[in-house]
Parts: sequence; C-alpha cells; structure tokens
Amino acid sequence: MARPHLAGQTVGQIYFEPWSHGISVMRAVLTRWSELDITHTGSIIAIAGVAPSAWHFIKCTWQDISGWVSQFFLASVTIPGGDPLNRHIIQWIQANKSRHYRIFTGRSEVQRDNTDRAAALKKTRRPVQYCPHWVSRWFWHQKNFFIATRAMDSFKTAISNPAYDGIGGEDLTISCFGRSADPIMKLIDVCREFADQQTQFFVIIYSRDRYGLSWQPKYRKPIRRLETVHFDDDVKQDLVADIKQYLDPKTQRLYQSRSMPYRRGYLFYGPPGTGKTSLTTALAGEFGLDLYEMKIPSVATDAELEQMFQEIPPQCIVLLEDIDAVWVDRSFSSADSRSNGANDKSTCTLSGLLNVLDGVGSQEGRIVIMTTNKPELLDAALVRPGRVDMKVFLGNISQKSAEQMFVRMFAPELSVDSILDIRHVQELASQFAKQIPEDTFTPSQLQGFFQLHLNSAADAALSIHSWVDKELAKSSEKDFEVVSSERKVIR
Repeated sequence: MARPHLAGQTVGQIYFEPWSHGISVMRAVLTRWSELDITHTGSIIAIAGVAPSAWHFIKCTWQDISGWVSQFFLASVTIPGGDPLNRHIIQWIQANKSRHYRIFTGRSEVQRDNTDRAAALKKTRRPVQYCPHWVSRWFWHQKNFFIATRAMDSFKTAISNPAYDGIGGEDLTISCFGRSADPIMKLIDVCREFADQQTQFFVIIYSRDRYGLSWQPKYRKPIRRLETVHFDDDVKQDLVADIKQYLDPKTQRLYQSRSMPYRRGYLFYGPPGTGKTSLTTALAGEFGLDLYEMKIPSVATDAELEQMFQEIPPQCIVLLEDIDAVWVDRSFSSADSRSNGANDKSTCTLSGLLNVLDGVGSQEGRIVIMTTNKPELLDAALVRPGRVDMKVFLGNISQKSAEQMFVRMFAPELSVDSILDIRHVQELASQFAKQIPEDTFTPSQLQGFFQLHLNSAADAALSIHSWVDKELAKSSEKDFEVVSSERKVIR
C-alpha cells in the first residue's frame, strides 16, 4: 500500500519543519504551566529568592575553608608580577604542564620575524596572538602537589602594558602541601634552569614600562654571533677576553678580597652605523646575559635614576646609548622650552649618573656599556678609569672586513646559488673587497648594498664598482638643505 504524499514531502522523505515543531512545543509548555498548582509556584519563587543567599553562604564557607587550609596545611611563595622570575615560572608551567585551555588573552602581534622582505613592505593586517590565560593551576612535580595562582587584581595593570604577551605580569603564588617551602624553592630552581636554556637562543632586552615604574621585557632577539659585527679582529679578541675574565668567579673573589668594587665599564665610540649597538647585543648573546636599555634623557630625577639602577640585577649588561647627547640636547631643549614658556621634565644631572656608576649607592656585578658618536663631547669625569675601563673604537669598514662580510653573506649553506662552493665564494669576495676603499664606508652601508643582491654572489661582485662610485659622489655633494625655525636656508 502506497504512503500518502503530503505537502512539503517527497516520496520516501519527510521534511522537518522547525517552525511548526517550535509552536507545538511552546503550546505544550503553556498548557503545563496553566495546570501548575499555585502552591507549587509559590515554592519555586521562594526557592529562587533563597538561592542567592545560599550561594553567598557557600562561597564564603569555601573561602573560609580554603583560607584555613592554606594557613595550616600549605607552604607558599609569592613572586611579584614585575620580577623576571615570575615570567620564568609561567613559561615553564605552560611548556611542561600542558593542558587544554579555554580562556585566552588576544593581542595584536607587535613584532614578528618576516623573512620575506617583499611581503614585509606590504600593508597587511597584523596577526592576532592568542596566549593562554589562567587563574589557578595545579600539577604534580617530583611527587609533590603544587598549586599556582595568579592574582586577578593585577591582571588589569598587566594587560594595559602594550608589551604584555600573556606570560607574566600578574602576582604569582606557588603553594604546596606541607610545613616546608623547600619543594617550591626546588621547583623555582628548575624553572630558572629552563629559562637559562632559553637564553642560549635568545637575548632578552629589558626597558622601563611606559609609566617608568618597573623593568619589563621589551622583546627577545635571536642571538647574534660576534663574527657578524665587523671591526678590528685584535680589538674584538681583547674585548671578549676582558669580559670573560671579568665574569670569571675567581675575578670576583679577587676583587672582594682586595676591597675593590666589582664592576666593569666600556665605551664604544665611532661614526653612526658602525655597529656599536649590534656589538652590545652580540656580547649579551655570547655570554648569556640579559640586556637592560636605559635612556637617561627620559629619566625625571636623580632619585629615579638611582632607583632604576638598584632594580637592575647583577650579571647583566646595562646599555647607555648616545651618552654624548644627554646633556647637550637637554641644555638646548631647556633654553627652547623657557623661550616657549614650558618646563623641561627631566632634571637628571651628570653627578647623579656618576653616583649610580661608582658612587656610594652603586651596585656591583654588572657590565655598563656606553655608546657615543662624539667622544670629544664627553665629560672627563665620565670616562675616567673606574667608570670606563676599556674604550673600543668602531670605525669604517676595512677591505679585510668587507671580504669577511661577503663570505658570510654568500656562504654555500645560505646562498640560493647551489652551484657555488666556498672556494668560488672566496674568490668573488677577494675581487669584491679590492673595490672597497679603506676606511670610507660603514658596515651598515655595505649591508644595505648586500640586501639588494642577496640572490647572486656574482652579481654583487660585478655591481660593487658602480655602487662605490655612486656613494662617493653622494658624499661629495652638498645639496642638502637645513631649514631652521626662522625659515632660513643653510647650505
């Protein structure tokens, strides 16, 4: 017997109509509600009114119980949000105690390594970085039960920092069952060893946050090899040997036994673009040290400068860039601001800087590196022995360094020319270096040339002669105009 064919159906198929089904369900609910006894309705309303109070009672009871358990059965260690140790612990937890996360912190990615230079020049949307965010975590480690809790009241402050990446920033409390905090301290040592392993590949660069209240990791850079910074090889070897000797624990004991202050200062000077900052970053990677950038013109007072130096840990590098421009620019800006009726915000003085370098309140165990383009403008008190123990000149590139740079740029393992071998590259490098005049171009200028010819070593060797002629012609031209505030043109 054939089934009747209904509207909205085909043979052997019945369509489901959600609208008519929803109406039937609603009709059934209303029918049941109309049949509900009024006494039952009153009971439901009464229960609904008591529910918030019951929930508040349960919540307070739970807090009291957890507080009582924490007081009598748990040992704990709290790490402030701005301390580097905070970040190390959270990185270790997320790397070694993985789990499924449901809550994330979404941030627009500020910096990312892009090897495609053509794509980097295009205006594209920045990718979103999703970092797992959690308030409480529990885990087992070496037969101990741990509870990690992040303070939510400090989360808003942390996330307001543009450099926040979801790792660290909130106050962190590590707890474990027992009367002793030794398991927690051992766990912290494990986290620190994990962080030290990460520094084998990256240099962590710290700077003050936008409020000037604490040091925060600004970004991390892949380690740059010292051979990529081109200047006199003998001077480079002397510099590395000096720093290695200073960091030797025996040297520290010798300094302390003779009541000598354990600190070391260096001055890197030379024309712009010769690699002073690059050398500092390479040294930090070579010796596994963190790098702390300090811009003294942005420091408000001597007291703030002293506080910043006191918060810097030992065994690190402190970078003071363009130290010659600190008080020169300030004197100009102060005169200009007075003429405009404005006040200069910074009152940091030279004596304040000298005090934090080697004064009574100075800390020990750090390496301070100052860079300048104009060493003749520096005060003699700033560069005397004890504050600057070694001066390193980074000048224009030599033919020998230019040959080394060519070989490094077109090494067979990096070059797209698969037919090249190291001997051929060295031959091209020798031809290339002969076209470079001594002490004329900076390493950054030569690097700019290589960026235009990365796909062919032969093309780079053939094109260098015309490039040199153009650059020499540019340096001899005096057609740049400087327009002052009075609209006067100076040639």
